[in-house]
Amino acid sequence: MVERRFSAWLRGATALFAVAGILALAGCGGGSGAPNNPYTPPPPVIPPLTLLPDALTVYPGTPVTLTVYGGVAPYRAFSTNASVLPVATSVSGETIVLLANNVPATTGVAITVQDAVGTVSLPAGISVQPAPLLPSSISVNANPNPACETTEGNLCSGSTGTALVTVTGAGGAGIKGRQVRFDVVQGAFSIVSTNPAQPLVNTLTVVTDVNGNAVVVLSVPADTPTQTGIIRATDITTGNQVTGSFPILQMTVGGAVLSVLPLGSTTINGPDNRTCSSGVTVTNYIFGGTPPYQVAVNFPQTVTLGGVPVLTSGGAFTTTTNGSCFINLTYVITDATGRTIPGGSYPTVTNQVGTTAPIPPPTVLEATPAAIAKANCVPSNTFQFLLTGGVAPYSVVTASTTSSTSVVLSPQTGIASGQAVTVSGITSPASTTITAYDSSTPRQSTTVSIDCSGAPPPTPPSALVISPLNYNYSGGNNPNGCVNQTSNFVVTGGTPPYSVFFASPRPGASIAPTSLAASGQGFSVTGLTNGVQTTNITVADSSTPQLQGVATITCPITTPTGPLTVTPGNVVVAPPPALPGTCAGGTYNFVVTGGTPPYTVAFPTPPNAGASIAPTLIGFSGGGFQVTGLLDTPAGQALTNITVTDSAPVPAVVIRSITCP
Repeated sequence: MVERRFSAWLRGATALFAVAGILALAGCGGGSGAPNNPYTPPPPVIPPLTLLPDALTVYPGTPVTLTVYGGVAPYRAFSTNASVLPVATSVSGETIVLLANNVPATTGVAITVQDAVGTVSLPAGISVQPAPLLPSSISVNANPNPACETTEGNLCSGSTGTALVTVTGAGGAGIKGRQVRFDVVQGAFSIVSTNPAQPLVNTLTVVTDVNGNAVVVLSVPADTPTQTGIIRATDITTGNQVTGSFPILQMTVGGAVLSVLPLGSTTINGPDNRTCSSGVTVTNYIFGGTPPYQVAVNFPQTVTLGGVPVLTSGGAFTTTTNGSCFINLTYVITDATGRTIPGGSYPTVTNQVGTTAPIPPPTVLEATPAAIAKANCVPSNTFQFLLTGGVAPYSVVTASTTSSTSVVLSPQTGIASGQAVTVSGITSPASTTITAYDSSTPRQSTTVSIDCSGAPPPTPPSALVISPLNYNYSGGNNPNGCVNQTSNFVVTGGTPPYSVFFASPRPGASIAPTSLAASGQGFSVTGLTNGVQTTNITVADSSTPQLQGVATITCPITTPTGPLTVTPGNVVVAPPPALPGTCAGGTYNFVVTGGTPPYTVAFPTPPNAGASIAPTLIGFSGGGFQVTGLLDTPAGQALTNITVTDSAPVPAVVIRSITCP
């Protein structure tokens, strides 16, 4: 019984431990993939951003590379002196190509890179050295050889010669000890080496002497046909190169072989698809045979031959086109013994039309206006003209001038078609010529003439002064206002003579004199009446521009005191005993009051001859007038009417009559 109970307990405990184990595994994330697994590999390590090599010497014109290591791509590159050593900002892959510009002296430049996360590398120190120069082409000359008629600038078959190039530094001095490699590029010749096992090579490196000269010996096999050889020299340190060409001449005993260089066909294209070239020159050289040489062509009327006859071997002749079109112009070359060049061994020339359409000729350059005239010019005066036609942009210059002051042109260059050109700064008397040019080839020109006659205007006059400027008769010291007043003025300054006039008409008023000949003279104003408050008198001088001054006379404004009245009433002249029995010799007086002065007195119909009214204008209330000169009938009129009119906006009119017997 005891054993049985123990077994049951053990089975229950075992089940409990199994469940606890499952729960523990679930809480740990399920096995070896849990974050706290001690065997999880660490994140990758990013190596530091580095430029290699970190120091480098470069030469202008010779490319070199830097390599970027580490960091996070993509990269950006920077130079501390982009004018000497420029770099592309965006790096392609991991390589930075450096190509330095020319420098007069050793120049240090630092190159750095920045990766995608902003890390900047340590700088790579670059020393830019002045590049040795190859200032001239390769000089090739044949060694002395009786069979070679000319040795300068060429080699002969079956003989040797030299090729020389000079390496120079700053200031043109030769550089000693530079390695220079010579390469055969084209032609049947070899370079002579010092290696007994390989005496003739196509490539040879030599060292410059104290003068900077690098020299190699060239060898041409016997019976080599006439051809062109090409050789290249390269400065090993910098990679700078120079290439030279030279003729190889086939020589036999007595110089029997006659040849011409260059061979092949030369094609000349005209300026457009309607025209063949004119004035284009082709040069050929004759070698071998026995000079002098005669040259002829199969189309003699189409070209002009120059340098014929050719007097020496290696001498040149020229062929110049004259606008005629031809295909495969062929030469006949004969030496002094009658030898000619074998068939197929001579050059040909073709002169044909071009491929582009002809450029239409430009229109005529014109200036509008082409001639300008003005009297009494001063520097502030401006003149304008327009340029059209030709080929814009245009430019203008002062071709000639007799002005005492400097001519100013604006604008002077970059002028568009139809754009105005302004000229100023001219003082009379002066004749000025402006020349305008266009941009055509050949360029066109046109002129604009500016004639400033007379003399410059005189110095501007002093100010025009009127003294006094105002008379005021409206105050208490002038009980009659402007009536019977004389206002005197004096004029000075400005430019005489002067003219004087009312700014607005004033009936009955007058100015005397109306013209003043000299400064300091005066004028008077009379006949003004009350009622119009301000009268303006204008004085104008003779200057240009004209000066004007204004003087004023202030009169009282008359206030109506009642209806317009004329006393006495109508007058009747009857036979005695009423009045003296005749109008002849009589004087009839009337007084005007009320209304709005001034008053105007007149005969409404013509009276008998000799009749008159005085005055005809009365300036104030209470003034009077007289009628005289009336006659009896039949010499006169039985009834004579007189009208008195005031100055009210709606004038009042009173009529008085005089009856004569």
